[in-house]
Amino acid sequence: MVAYAFRPILKPIEHRQKVVVSFEMGYWHEIRLILLNDLHCMIRRLLDRFVHLRIRRNGLFIAVCAAIGMSTTGAIAYPTVVPGPVGRADSCQVPDPPVITGTARAICRNESVTLTATGCTGTVVWSNGETGDRITLQPQQTSRYTAICRTRAGCISCFADVWRVEVNTPMAPVVVASSSLICTGDSLTLTAKNCAGIVRWTDQAIGATRTVRPAQATTYQALCEQQHCISTPSAPVSVQISQPTTPIISADRSILCAGQSVRLMASNCAGTVRWTDGGTGIERTVTPYQSVHYRAVCQVGTCLSDSSQALAITVRSSGQMLQVANAITNGCPFQTADLTRAIQASAGNSLRYEFRSGAAFDAPSVQSPGAVLAGTYYIVGRDANGCYTNPAAVTVSITPCENGIPPCLSNPATVVARVDSIDWSKGVVRLTGRLGGSATQARWQSGSDGLFATNGITARYLLSEADFRRGTVAFALNTPDPDSTGPCVGASSTITVVAPAATREMIGLSKQVADPVWLADESGSFVELTYQLTVANLGNHPLQQVQVSDDLDAAFTAAGAQVRSAKLRADDGLVANASYTGRGADTTLLASGSSLPAGEQKRIWLTVRLDPAQASTLTFSNTAMVRAVDVNGRLCQDRSTNGTAVDPDQNGDPADNNEVTLVTLSAIRPQQDTTMFIPEGFSPNGDGINDRFVIQRIPPGLTIRLEVFNRWGHLVYRSDDYKNDWDGTPNQGIRTNEPRQGLPDGTYFYRVLRSDGREFTRFLTLMR
Repeated sequence: MVAYAFRPILKPIEHRQKVVVSFEMGYWHEIRLILLNDLHCMIRRLLDRFVHLRIRRNGLFIAVCAAIGMSTTGAIAYPTVVPGPVGRADSCQVPDPPVITGTARAICRNESVTLTATGCTGTVVWSNGETGDRITLQPQQTSRYTAICRTRAGCISCFADVWRVEVNTPMAPVVVASSSLICTGDSLTLTAKNCAGIVRWTDQAIGATRTVRPAQATTYQALCEQQHCISTPSAPVSVQISQPTTPIISADRSILCAGQSVRLMASNCAGTVRWTDGGTGIERTVTPYQSVHYRAVCQVGTCLSDSSQALAITVRSSGQMLQVANAITNGCPFQTADLTRAIQASAGNSLRYEFRSGAAFDAPSVQSPGAVLAGTYYIVGRDANGCYTNPAAVTVSITPCENGIPPCLSNPATVVARVDSIDWSKGVVRLTGRLGGSATQARWQSGSDGLFATNGITARYLLSEADFRRGTVAFALNTPDPDSTGPCVGASSTITVVAPAATREMIGLSKQVADPVWLADESGSFVELTYQLTVANLGNHPLQQVQVSDDLDAAFTAAGAQVRSAKLRADDGLVANASYTGRGADTTLLASGSSLPAGEQKRIWLTVRLDPAQASTLTFSNTAMVRAVDVNGRLCQDRSTNGTAVDPDQNGDPADNNEVTLVTLSAIRPQQDTTMFIPEGFSPNGDGINDRFVIQRIPPGLTIRLEVFNRWGHLVYRSDDYKNDWDGTPNQGIRTNEPRQGLPDGTYFYRVLRSDGREFTRFLTLMR
């Protein structure tokens, strides 16, 4: 430990007088100027052996220096406080930071703003790399600007207060056409959605909805005006004009058995194909029960083509003969007959028999063929190829029996109640039932005060307020008593519907992009975008099979940019997909097995290297999706919203927040010449990607001197022969016992001096 002379100094200091605190030994962490009469305290981190402070209050101060890594009992010394420069320690008359003013704080995209810096007696260096007292900018997204005053090499001011320029950029509307293909003379409706302001069309029309009657193929686009700012045009919507042509129809087979399916196809139609049996579509599957001819027409708008040629489909029957008795009767004491007794099968007969209530192949089946009442029934046989025989009619007569058994006893009614679907949020329950035995009809009942919108074998029930409060509804499906006062009774089946458990399982996703960083390699310059995705479990139970997807083709490739690479890293608990490219079908960011405990959130970092040289735009929008499975096996999902909060309106529902994440690249690439490229930043987080501040294409034979200053104007890193090895660790000013304490994330000012005398100065971003 270094020894110090502890000697407090009390000295009058004038208002706003600059003070230099100087000492020769020791590694200091911070200096504090304390005003004795009211304990007013100023704190300044030490980044060298001296520090500059400007006093804004009158009074007696003492300077206190606190060291890092020393014991708490002897780590305070009191160096001399003197006004003005002190020998060699104050080799630089530190200039005051410039004061920035601007012509506007909010502009529309493609508008300009002029920033002016005053109070600098040297050179003003702006955060975008420009120099001079005044600059004119045309930012494409909300941006922050600062500047320093540089009186000479290595002598710079603190950063100026940031001037924030908000770029009001309304989202482009989404245009939907009622039809993309119409007939000559037809009209269609265009609707522009996703605009809270005024919709302006590129053909000078105004309004969110309009009706048009184009005479030729036309493309429509709309813009959104909000707060006097105009969005970029919407995606173009094309409307084609066409006259319908006669379709050509075909089938995958022309001969089949009744009940078998055939696929019908149509071509040579740019509109809608309409078939003579009422069906639509260029391809459909039908099941004819008798020979039939199909035709089709093509419809475009209100225009119809001529009818196609007829397509014959032949339905053949089985070659086997059906041998049945044409009449049967009951056998006492039963008051019903058994239809199976009518079958007179011969040896070698391989038919399967079906019993129907009508002669058509699609007639309803007989529910209980072993106990039927008087009437006419039909029996058909089906061979091994699936072909039916011709139906055979069987007449059933019932002979009264003394002490006969009523039909409802020999074939009692049965019924089964089932729930078809439940939509508790909309208050609708759909019910269905299945009848058996002698039952022919049934009705639903409920002990609650809800309403049956329909009632039969199937029913639709509307929940009442009491049902919602209670959370359960009991239903009964009843068949009528078949013989009133006789021995038979109706059938009944009950079922209880319970409201889904209110587990409130939800997942949310947000997405934020850092400022673009320009880099370079042997093939040229490119931009690096780092996205932070935050996944949050807003429910009460853990979520399994968490998966996030991000389609880079849709975000960048569709606009003409080239995705060079994509790298991922994620918090513990989420397993990054090592093979993720973001292109084609490979859009999932996580490997299988990722989970998310209740109430927790985790982050994913996606670093994309992009070559926008051939892009049609410098503004790119990106949206991600998250999906997970809850404790009930149901799917939870959410679309990302811009920022770091998954539910920015804090209404408990992240699904209603889905602002896209926009990033706009500068039209001017970062500082470079034909031989050297200096990046705008780097991310020393140890992931092997952009961990060093690398200056590309240094001319052979030249050496580089690199100096980096923090926002207070203090030198934090210096290398007189830079080897592209800076990892964000300071080598000036701060000293600690920790072997590698990196600089905090933020903006820094650099000075690159080549051995040939050329100098480059600008700001860089350090972000882990």
